[in-house]
Amino acid sequence: MQDLNHPKVKPFTREIAAELSLEPRFTEFVFARERPDCFRYWVEEVQGSWTCYVSDEFDVAYPLWSSNADQTLVLVRDSTLVFGYGWHDEPDIEIVSKTAQGLLTDLMRQIAESDVPDADLRQAAEFCDYRYLDELLAFIDEPTPVDKWSEAMEQFIANVDAKES
Repeated sequence: MQDLNHPKVKPFTREIAAELSLEPRFTEFVFARERPDCFRYWVEEVQGSWTCYVSDEFDVAYPLWSSNADQTLVLVRDSTLVFGYGWHDEPDIEIVSKTAQGLLTDLMRQIAESDVPDADLRQAAEFCDYRYLDELLAFIDEPTPVDKWSEAMEQFIANVDAKES
């Protein structure tokens, strides 16, 4: 599927992770061959997936994992990086966060909303070194009007990013 990728999409390696100063435990999670079952579907190998568009504001996009043929990316411009989603069938990029913990917040939200048992969710958080699970679960349990949910989630991720910066 490499030939279907946008030309700015390049393979992600451990060397690139080190150059980008990504945390070693996050890098280990990305390259893990076996993960807890609750990651199934949400975190798949990048083979068989592709990103059809990368905006001009980014120099390169590195796929970390995929879900349903769409890629989760680290996007780089100069020395700045952000995390987001590249779609295989839509000419757009969705920016999620400025940090790996912000990206993991969105991933763990998706898993939590899949009715995964608490023990499995905690095992998953430990496996990927996600440090904000209790705060995320409290946020999910807060009553939030449906029309404000996306905005509230974006703010929650921004708060995680601020703590990590």
